[in-house]
Amino acid sequence: MGAHKRILMVGNGGRENALSNALLLSPQVEALYVTPANWGIVDPQAGPDGSRVQTLALQVGDHAGIVQAARDLLIDLAVVGPEQPLVDGLADELRAAGIAVLGPGRAGARLEGSKVFAKDFMARHGIPTGGFAAFTEHDEMVAHLQKLNGPVVLKADGLAAGKGVIVCANREEALDAAQRIMVDREFGSAGDVAVAEERLYGDEISFTCLVAGDQVALLASSTDYKPLLDGNTGPNTGGMGNICPTPFATVEVLAEFEERILKPFAAGLKADGLDYRGFLFIGTMLTEDGLKVLEFNVRVGDPEAQVVLPLIKADWLEVFTGVAAARLDVAGITRREGACVAVCAASANYPYGKSEPAVIEGLDRIHARGLLTPGPDGVPPVSVYFAGVGAESLASEQVAADEVRPAYTNYFAGLDRMRFLATGGRVLAVSAFGKDLSDARRIAYEVLGNLHFTGMQFRSDIGKLR
Repeated sequence: MGAHKRILMVGNGGRENALSNALLLSPQVEALYVTPANWGIVDPQAGPDGSRVQTLALQVGDHAGIVQAARDLLIDLAVVGPEQPLVDGLADELRAAGIAVLGPGRAGARLEGSKVFAKDFMARHGIPTGGFAAFTEHDEMVAHLQKLNGPVVLKADGLAAGKGVIVCANREEALDAAQRIMVDREFGSAGDVAVAEERLYGDEISFTCLVAGDQVALLASSTDYKPLLDGNTGPNTGGMGNICPTPFATVEVLAEFEERILKPFAAGLKADGLDYRGFLFIGTMLTEDGLKVLEFNVRVGDPEAQVVLPLIKADWLEVFTGVAAARLDVAGITRREGACVAVCAASANYPYGKSEPAVIEGLDRIHARGLLTPGPDGVPPVSVYFAGVGAESLASEQVAADEVRPAYTNYFAGLDRMRFLATGGRVLAVSAFGKDLSDARRIAYEVLGNLHFTGMQFRSDIGKLR
């Protein structure tokens, strides 16, 4: 592949920050355009003459604007990070305009966009999963739940930003969850259809894969921490932390995953004629009866991206360009020795509602410790990935979303003229690399201890194994 590639990154969360940092390790990237702005992207080649990173003021739902920008900027590869534009068919629109895309089209994205579609796909192709029933009417769901005595999981069928899942210990909790999903419309139109699903017990294992046509490759296994509070209590979130690799994925478990889940999945794509080119996240539970699939995500997970990508050596531009062309070359993908732990810091009212902007303090202390300096392979021992973060000049003027980023090697070097604000949701993730899981966990929490903003909340047990 020739040099001087122009990349468009759609999305500006922690996942897209991690994807952007990984792509910028390739010397073949001429320019990376990010929309909307993410102030946490680090360009290791930036210097006095500028950075390869520029931002656009387009929202992920502005498909026409994104397609037009891709044409005008002569984009060689578009990477669609979030699930919503994939489910809404952005990848199809870009491909129709002649733009290569990392991300499945609308048909393949239904594997995440509809839990009923995903369950039917698994049943059709013999992929192990929990039992379920789907309902479009609240009274029918209530009649079903009245027959149950034990725990159950209720899910909004559509997208709900990782929060449309309610784990219920008994019938009373289930009836309340059905009311929230189907009557109160807590998750909006995602609750037009609701699913009652068998509750599974065991250790959760997330598998991050790449799919190119009927070719599939497992990149890494990890464990996500979904509930808000320590001990896996509290409401579900988009993910409060992650560890990679996970100790639960033994050699035997990995073999089972390949044989019972990944191979049938690839065969199912081919049988159903689904053109799939992009990341695939498969969430599973290691039960007494073996691995069972909890969900599919049609993009790299968040915060899975923040632990998986730093652990893998690859020219991601080469890999992604190949996948976009339905070609998967795993020869150039190797895994680094060691482990990675990511801990997310969330705003005060997450996941219930919005929070007032708050100044993020302590970024200068982390910068002074030198932990963010890239190693020989370009990957730093610690990364701070931005998600719900805004920027403000020290003159207290909000930085325009479409402003081209200042040309500095990483954002910490600009702390003398600007500061960063926690603007809501999951604000940032501290991702640390270590020689093993314990080492990576220690570093992550040491670094996180330097940071503070009003209302900051995080779990203290990420990577703490029983």
